[in-house]
Amino acid sequence: MMKTFYGICCATVLCASAQDPVDLEARRQSVVTLQQHLEMRQKRFDEVAAEIRTRSEATDKKVGELVGMLAGLKDSESSKRRISEIKGEAIAGLKRMIEVYQRERRVLVETLRSEGDAPAEALKKNMAALDALTEKRVAQIVELVKSMPGGEDIQKYESTGGTYYNGFYEEETRISDAWRQNRRDRVESEKQRREAQQALEGSIADLERRQATLKAQLAGGKLTAPEKEIFEHELGYVTNLVGQRKAQLAEVSAPALPPGEDASKGEADDLKRLFGDARRDIAGDFTKTLKLYHAAAAEREKIHAAKENLEARKQWLAENDPAAKKGE
Repeated sequence: MMKTFYGICCATVLCASAQDPVDLEARRQSVVTLQQHLEMRQKRFDEVAAEIRTRSEATDKKVGELVGMLAGLKDSESSKRRISEIKGEAIAGLKRMIEVYQRERRVLVETLRSEGDAPAEALKKNMAALDALTEKRVAQIVELVKSMPGGEDIQKYESTGGTYYNGFYEEETRISDAWRQNRRDRVESEKQRREAQQALEGSIADLERRQATLKAQLAGGKLTAPEKEIFEHELGYVTNLVGQRKAQLAEVSAPALPPGEDASKGEADDLKRLFGDARRDIAGDFTKTLKLYHAAAAEREKIHAAKENLEARKQWLAENDPAAKKGE
């Protein structure tokens, strides 16, 4: 796309030189004007990029604090499954963030693959940032899953007293609240652990398929230079990721961490309200940051195209402007 734009600019210059008298002063001024315009756009881009960094760091901090708080708590007999449910909602939210990161990463890979004149260094830097965020969110999911308390050996029945009847003592029992809570913990823990295992197993299978496809494409020898470069980069990235996912699968499959602090019903209800507010804040910040990211990406593309246009104009002046030739 950018090469097409560059070609149109050059064609316009050539047609004008063939049909109309050339106004060299106007051409010189156009270089100055375009340079000023570029500086303005670059300044705006830097401002947006700085805002993205600030917002991203703030969101990242909020997510980390929330995950740390949740990982340190577990349900009590009075809170029942409230804490586990909040942890499940947090895990689902982290998964949605990962889906956005992966979608944006695919766009960057396709741009690098298909547009040979794309600003590769900037796009790869964005890819690295998205990769880091993805791994951080995956690690937080693993942390929450491991914080789910596993089952304990708790006696099912407890004595509620007894009575004497015809000289015999008959003990009365009931299912203990501790056993009921332990069963709730075990069921929820196994559910979250199983879902995490399945997600990681699916991710490993997808990555291994991508790994095989990339190897085959590289071995085929039919790739362009930009395609070969990005495919080699992707192969290294995917190979490394397979190892990480397998380690994370082993981690969530291991016994649960020691139980955290018990939360009462009142504490769990307060936490649910806190989590609801925090989730809305994080979602709002995340959406705003994503919009800024898209705006910055569009601005970067315009700047890149304008730079090529400027270089074309400078080259034309260097070849056709007598004043420029005298200065050589």
